[in-house]
Amino acid sequence: MKNNNFKDLVFYEIYPTSFFDSNGDGVGDLKGVTSKLDYVKSLGCNAIWFNPFFLSPFKDGGYDVKDFKSIDPRFGTLDDFRELLKTAHEMGIKIIIDCVAGHTSEEHPLFIKSGEQYRNEYSDLFIWTDSVWNYNPKYKLISGRHPRNGNYLVNFFAFQPALNFGFKDIDDPKWQMSYKDPRTFQAREFIIDFLLYWLELGVDGFRVDMADSLVKNDDEKEATIEVWNYIFDKVKSKYPNSFFVSEWCNPWQSFKAGFDADFVLDHWDNFYHAFIRADEYSNGPSVLNGGDEAFFISDLLARYQASLDLGGYLAHISGNHDVLRLMNYASEDKVKIYYMLMLFLPGIPFIYYGDEIGMKHVDMDNKDGGYQRVGSRTPMQWNHDKNDGFSTTDGELYLPVNKASSITLEDNLKNPDSLYYFIQKMIQIRKNNEVLQSNCMNLTNNFRVIKIERGDLLLVMNLSDKAIEHEGKILLSTGKEDMLKPYQSAIYRKYYFVKE
Repeated sequence: MKNNNFKDLVFYEIYPTSFFDSNGDGVGDLKGVTSKLDYVKSLGCNAIWFNPFFLSPFKDGGYDVKDFKSIDPRFGTLDDFRELLKTAHEMGIKIIIDCVAGHTSEEHPLFIKSGEQYRNEYSDLFIWTDSVWNYNPKYKLISGRHPRNGNYLVNFFAFQPALNFGFKDIDDPKWQMSYKDPRTFQAREFIIDFLLYWLELGVDGFRVDMADSLVKNDDEKEATIEVWNYIFDKVKSKYPNSFFVSEWCNPWQSFKAGFDADFVLDHWDNFYHAFIRADEYSNGPSVLNGGDEAFFISDLLARYQASLDLGGYLAHISGNHDVLRLMNYASEDKVKIYYMLMLFLPGIPFIYYGDEIGMKHVDMDNKDGGYQRVGSRTPMQWNHDKNDGFSTTDGELYLPVNKASSITLEDNLKNPDSLYYFIQKMIQIRKNNEVLQSNCMNLTNNFRVIKIERGDLLLVMNLSDKAIEHEGKILLSTGKEDMLKPYQSAIYRKYYFVKE
């Protein structure tokens, strides 16, 4: 692995708007997170990933950044963040934040400067065509919004202008620059400056949004890999122990780019989706709902091999701010099987706030450009007090409480068999057994009984239609009987396994 300093990390992802409101204004904030760090630690997590809290128009949940070095006032101040960092580090909790590397907000002062009529020092920081009439439908170009005689290229939404890291293959040299052109290095230095600023402040690393989106016309991502290697050479020479996880979902590329970890996202072509999220709309059913396990196994093994060959960690997720919550896809008993797998596999797990208590996605009106994603960003459901314990406000919450899902942390804490306690126990097993922080794994499958062996520990997932016997010391099980019934799983030490 690239750096053994990360092998014991278990992350908790926090969407700042929705975690805890400390001042009663209806919006989550940094002081609210600081007040709840004990909770994060009690679950067993020793690292936090923050979604964006930078100054932003919030047309895309903060992923349209207006100032990369300022805290948006809705969340507090820079001093509030410094206090959060200090408190977290004293508690042994690492902090990583989002790096939006491929674009800014259309309101970023440097983008506005680049759109001025006459050339200036920032004219090449973003991608512009040579004329407002040069509009190639192959590209997402926006016309007529600025004095400059040109159209700007966007990275995703229309209000997210793409930083100019250049092009791998050039089909219009009048406005496209090679990624090797010195003018495109201004974008590299822009990102390096951002990374160093927050590392100097004390953050431990970054989750990089759309990490593969830098260089354009780069189908194989060779140029983007080269750009990231350049950036990491500069950053890691000063902060060798900084941690970078990519939103790439291609470990064969992201690890070559220098990332320490790569997310296994909810994409139709990977084992995570196949195991629990596949449905009638995406080549379902999932393995946990009776679907075939062959692709799940082959893709898991392929990505695991990439981590061995290239030296990086697979980053396994419960969910995140972009997808429906897990509890919308399977029963709690089956979701427990996934958590057992997720926390047993080699790699680094990420738990999305509220997933540990069984929160569900709810359909709701669009907010902050979230569209259907907004329903997974509702306030944390702490208890049955006003606003589910999230806020004391008598006014309107920025994001409404999820009325379709009444489960709270309070309910979980009253139930010894709750999802919360199950995840807490599984995290403790991971921490107490160093072999689960290694990269060793052996997987076998026999008639839908999947066994994953890691040192002296064995995970058995009975996905067959028959009960199977077992002997040995059980560390944790999703069932209570001596038999593993269909769709139950268990972890054993020094096992002796008997088939049905």
